[in-house]
Amino acid sequence: MAASRPAGVCLLTSSYPSPAAPTRGAFVEDIALGLLGAMPVSVVAPRVYPQDPSRELRKGIPVTRFGFGSRGRLLKEFGGTPLLLMVRYMAAGVLACLPAARRHRAVFAHWVLPAGVIGAAAAALTRRSLVLYAHGSDVCVYAEKPGYRALARRVLGRAAHVFAASRDLAERLVERLGVPPERVSVVPCGVDNGVFFPAPEAPRHAGEPVRFLFVGDMVPPKGVPELVEAVLDLGARGANLRLDLLGDGPLRAPLTERVAAAGADRFVRFHGARPRGEVADWMRRSDCLVLPSHNEGTPVSIMEALTCAIPVVATRVGGIPELVADGTNGLLVPPQDRPALEKALDGVAGDRDLREGLTRGAATTGNRFSLEARRDEIRRVLERVLGAGGAA
Repeated sequence: MAASRPAGVCLLTSSYPSPAAPTRGAFVEDIALGLLGAMPVSVVAPRVYPQDPSRELRKGIPVTRFGFGSRGRLLKEFGGTPLLLMVRYMAAGVLACLPAARRHRAVFAHWVLPAGVIGAAAAALTRRSLVLYAHGSDVCVYAEKPGYRALARRVLGRAAHVFAASRDLAERLVERLGVPPERVSVVPCGVDNGVFFPAPEAPRHAGEPVRFLFVGDMVPPKGVPELVEAVLDLGARGANLRLDLLGDGPLRAPLTERVAAAGADRFVRFHGARPRGEVADWMRRSDCLVLPSHNEGTPVSIMEALTCAIPVVATRVGGIPELVADGTNGLLVPPQDRPALEKALDGVAGDRDLREGLTRGAATTGNRFSLEARRDEIRRVLERVLGAGGAA
């Protein structure tokens, strides 16, 4: 009897939820779970935290994690990543990916760099198809660095298909990295409407501060230092506002010390990374999400906030203008422009009519990010690509 034909995908990703970090890369897990009903799926991801298992069955999906000497730090937290560490990361990733790739029809790599490099090697060694998903920094930042563009073009050139999280990313893939347009699909990540939904209207009490919320990694590219400084300046000038920050990273400790030294705990508070359900609750209790990133793909946090009918102040980078219509459901400012950010925050905090208008706009635009619709799009494209042939 002939051996059964491999089916489904080995989903390779740079970030995936784990016991130690259950919300990191949750949107990738959403995609994996959406595929699971239609095809076999297994996941390969880096093992960042020592307490995480090398292997586990998570929500019905086998997950393999490869160690690379991270000492509990994400690869991007090393800054200029040491060459030896990168070599260990790539080698460990390929070795972990090979057995899973052999069991499946294709390698489905999330982030062109670095996961795409591992995926391309594993796909070539096992003669499997390669599908990529570009999320943002992989194309907007890393592929723009000297020496990395050629590597990105080589990886992309091997892909049977590439998903892009925004139109901006799709244009970069075609115009700057040479991907044929017929091999690119624009499919942003989706939002779970069972978790993220608007709060019932509640009256605002007199004197209550306007509450801003940041959700994300505490790293410089997210613009957290200029956000904190802007709020400290506004608070010192008498603005009635408060900023809550959800997330962890290398900037959390120094920024916490900065706020404490300024005696400004009433304006800025840090709460660490929170489970997804708690993030949704924080959004419903807030008046506005703030994301002053220096670069982005299509931020899931913005889609989640709009789904909760919460307006957004964000930078005009990447796919953000595809989500936020300036003056309708939020305000857009240039990246790394603290005065402009401060002006936008002051406007939302001090102008009730503006705030209420943006909130109405968020309520009318936040109903278009259905997770199920996104899953269906990805599943249809994968089934078409895998059914069209390829290796194996």
